[in-house]
Amino acid sequence: MRGVSLVEMLVVLALVSLFAVTATSNLSATQRRLDFDEFAREIVNAIQTCRWKALNERRYTGILVEKTAGVFQFSFYRDGNHNGIRTAETQSGVDPAFLHPLHVYRALGDMEAAVLKTPVPEIPPKKGWLDASDPVKFGKSSILSFSPDGQSSSGTLYLSCHSQERMYAIVLYGPTAKLTLWKFCNSKWQMVGDR
Repeated sequence: MRGVSLVEMLVVLALVSLFAVTATSNLSATQRRLDFDEFAREIVNAIQTCRWKALNERRYTGILVEKTAGVFQFSFYRDGNHNGIRTAETQSGVDPAFLHPLHVYRALGDMEAAVLKTPVPEIPPKKGWLDASDPVKFGKSSILSFSPDGQSSSGTLYLSCHSQERMYAIVLYGPTAKLTLWKFCNSKWQMVGDR
């Protein structure tokens, strides 16, 4: 019987190590993609919670979107005096908060409200490229509001996972408050759901 030489043993160990490193990096990338999917679902659920509160309580609700120290945050308010959500009234307490603030930021900034640095096309059917300077596009206001009769602000929130070069776009259509979720990967947008 012939034994195994040291060189043969080292070659086998090198191959096993190479396979282990490859498998680990693939698992890591897959886990990050799953984390990003969960992050987008969490943001969508928070927006829908605010919408349903307006419908159920028959009063305006809103999400005040603020950027502090480079991080976007959602603060959730309900109308306290039946005139809609106003920034001054959220600050004075007339429009009270009904949920804890939500930071739109995960994994040390790898997942956040942002547009990727590489050129990203507009969501179809629009043509052109996204402006990367502002991932929160709900007009001039910093409040995403929901009315008791089912309407909302119109606009789009872009979420990015920088390490995976992927994005989600949460598009809200004002007259119906219909929410559509788009996913950007492999350099193209694809609708993944509407609610």
